[in-house]
Amino acid sequence: MPRKTVPSTGDLEKIGPYLFTQKGAGQKLTADSVLLADFLPPLNESDNIIEIGSGSGALLLLLAWKTKALKIAGAEIEKEAASVAAGNIELNSLSERVSVINGDYRELPNVFAEGSFKVVVSNPPYMKKGSGRISPKKERALARSEIAGGLEDLIKISKYLIGDNGKIFYVFPVSRLFEMLNRLKGAGLKPLRLKFVRTSALRPAKVFLIEAGRQGELKIEEDIYL
Repeated sequence: MPRKTVPSTGDLEKIGPYLFTQKGAGQKLTADSVLLADFLPPLNESDNIIEIGSGSGALLLLLAWKTKALKIAGAEIEKEAASVAAGNIELNSLSERVSVINGDYRELPNVFAEGSFKVVVSNPPYMKKGSGRISPKKERALARSEIAGGLEDLIKISKYLIGDNGKIFYVFPVSRLFEMLNRLKGAGLKPLRLKFVRTSALRPAKVFLIEAGRQGELKIEEDIYL
């Protein structure tokens, strides 16, 4: 049996049953990605998933662990991060189930037909273009700042990928909640589930989880406390 290729940079860590490295891949695994994976409803084997902005592939491994989906794809614009993600997928013998594309997610309509996915997930950059300090490190800047497409682009491409019947799942800062709701409405989408993440009942939430789609009514779920 051929030996699996271990990613060449960084110490190996664990995600459930899987090993992974995130060194050299820009943004690291955070609680937000774990919360996003847990926010998804139960999925069937046929419910294929695409993650926009995969980084080191940590959320792809979480989705492989926590869902039954047999086809999970990721899109990552930064070349080194995509390479690390591909190495993590190979290391865990997941290549037949999980894949990653190195490219700008705004070009995904050139790769996939409309409605190709049941689920789109994303933990996108939180910093709006033109605001805040941008990291001098390219991979970190791409992960944290909207320098390669903003929220309007993300929603537009997500809507294309889910077609008429799919669902979108994001984690995003509360400071941009109204923008999120307005952008969804402008794209003809509805917020379906909303959950706030808090560190204390005495402190305001800083992050929210949202599910969106074409049909349905909004349900605000109980807050999560970290």
